[in-house]
Amino acid sequence: MSSKFKFYCLINCLMLGLTIGCASFNKKAGNRMDIPPGLDSTTVVISSKMADENFVSSRREKEAKELAKIGKENLTQVDEFWSYLSRSVRKEDAMTENEKQQFDREFTQGAKALKLVKKLSKNGKDLQPVEAAFDQCLKAQHHLEQALRINPFDKNPRMLLSVTYYYLQHHFGLQGNHAKAVEILERLIRIEKGEHELFRLLAENYLALKEYDLAFSNFNKALDVMIKISFDAPPDTSMLFYYNHAMGDAYARKYDATNAVKTLKIAREFARTEQEKSDVNNYLNWIKWDGGNIRASEVWDHVLELETSKNYAEMAKACVNLLPSLTTNKAKISVMHQVAVVEFEFLDQIEQAVERMHQVYETLSGTSLESDSLEIRPYLDTYGAMLYRLGVEALKREDKKLALAYYHKAASFEWEQVAKVFYELMGLLWNNSEQVITYGEKALAHHNGLSEQQYCNLMSRMTRVHKSKGQYDEARIYYNKWKQCQE
Repeated sequence: MSSKFKFYCLINCLMLGLTIGCASFNKKAGNRMDIPPGLDSTTVVISSKMADENFVSSRREKEAKELAKIGKENLTQVDEFWSYLSRSVRKEDAMTENEKQQFDREFTQGAKALKLVKKLSKNGKDLQPVEAAFDQCLKAQHHLEQALRINPFDKNPRMLLSVTYYYLQHHFGLQGNHAKAVEILERLIRIEKGEHELFRLLAENYLALKEYDLAFSNFNKALDVMIKISFDAPPDTSMLFYYNHAMGDAYARKYDATNAVKTLKIAREFARTEQEKSDVNNYLNWIKWDGGNIRASEVWDHVLELETSKNYAEMAKACVNLLPSLTTNKAKISVMHQVAVVEFEFLDQIEQAVERMHQVYETLSGTSLESDSLEIRPYLDTYGAMLYRLGVEALKREDKKLALAYYHKAASFEWEQVAKVFYELMGLLWNNSEQVITYGEKALAHHNGLSEQQYCNLMSRMTRVHKSKGQYDEARIYYNKWKQCQE
């Protein structure tokens, strides 16, 4: 926030405090009411109340005017140099001889310091933060500003001061001192209003300070200036893309999803490469991840960072905390799936994990459950794999009934390795030849999910079950396929 703005706030608060103080004083209880001649008490009470609501006593009004006058004088002092830069100061008389001599001294010293800056920075080609050059910049700033205060209409100190400000803002930017860079750039744009790059630099520094309203305002100003000064040719398409993208980004940082999406779509129209289009589309998808709930998208980024760092316990907590704030089923399903995988694979919370995936499955079933959908398939694959592994573990404990329950559920929907479930069901239900054949045929229809050994064993099982039922022709077919597996 600029010192100018802070001072305005201070003055406003002071005046507001005075007004409130003046309006809220209380009369002592029990004072006798003086009724002027020709009026009744009711009229006096009503008019007195109206007076209290609309104005104060002449004494207090005089005090307020005096304080306001002091505030205005102070504000004028703060605004004085801004006025010089804005060419709004007018001196009635010409400079005195002393002022001329002082102006010459200040201008000469400023020009000398700036010349040394140019030498140290190789005429601006090397703008790394060299201390010697920086010190000379500060010296040039001091003398040139003094010269400008003496004669605000001389173009020479303005020109040199512009160069000095540019060096200074670059130096502060490299240091990461964005507040000082903003202070310098705010002065610079009052001297030079026709360079959109200066407004861009100011906007980028405000962005670094998380002053998103001011960042947006200056990106917008940069865009406006660029368009208006494009006299001989259309505006640079790359900068049209950049400014609209930057404004869309500022909207997003202010959590204004509607305007962010609208502005980013404009930026996409100016994209010159597939990469730029992809960047915009990815940003739009990020904003829309939970229907424009940008805060949720930010938390989700944090969740993914925790996953990358393998901090699974914290990741699971973050997911659980995020769930109540989500607004769309799509986002809820994504988070539940992520935390379920972590619980199952890394936190040994098997039952909780599979129950979460059951909730995901039920939610998907309530919509259009199409297993071929690229969005839905990963969730079904995860749920199916969990059920399959729980079935295998149950069989190891010889709990066939529980294994059958898990396998039966895993076989009820399409997923990547459903053939493995059909294969296990053949062995579990071997005494029921009809069901063995049914599940065997289903396994064959999805045989890509089987290992080479499982496929060979499937051919052997199909040979034996058909042979036991007296279906010799079918048995011979599967037998030949089994022989091919052994070659």
